[in-house]
Amino acid sequence: MRLTDVDEIAGVVSAVTEVMCGATFSPWDPLARGESLSGRMVLLPMIGPRPIRIALACDSRGSRALAAAMFHCAPTEVSQAQIDDAIRELLNVVAGQVQRKLRIDQALGMPRPTTLAELGGPGIQDSVLLRSQGDVDIRLWIFEEGRVAKPLEPAPLRTRFRSLIKRFVP
Repeated sequence: MRLTDVDEIAGVVSAVTEVMCGATFSPWDPLARGESLSGRMVLLPMIGPRPIRIALACDSRGSRALAAAMFHCAPTEVSQAQIDDAIRELLNVVAGQVQRKLRIDQALGMPRPTTLAELGGPGIQDSVLLRSQGDVDIRLWIFEEGRVAKPLEPAPLRTRFRSLIKRFVP
């Protein structure tokens, strides 16, 4: 089962962020930010027979604004530890919502920092870019690892993952 469109994904994320920090998100042009959001990325695995991974990226300004909203303080008062905690907690709760939406009964792993290079395949074209009313952008990847080409077939460009997000073309 796949998430069907970016509006649905935005709704899943907004259901979490509206409660946690009063922000809602809507789809944004997936190429608007390029790879500029990839500097602060967090990855959370679902542990079980389906090796699903969810990654969330946010830039410094956006992650500081989200943390400030979550901790009910000014962005200048937020520590790096609070920012890291807020982004990990946001990913954890979003992953729980995605898990429920996809009807997957697997344990959620611990969120941890990652990079696009470490993911080994997913690029910006495999993600959804979401923007809040406060101009906070987040990028979300949902993918399943371990899909490989059959023997004796030419290997596709990407063999380590399969995106579970329907590609969005503006």
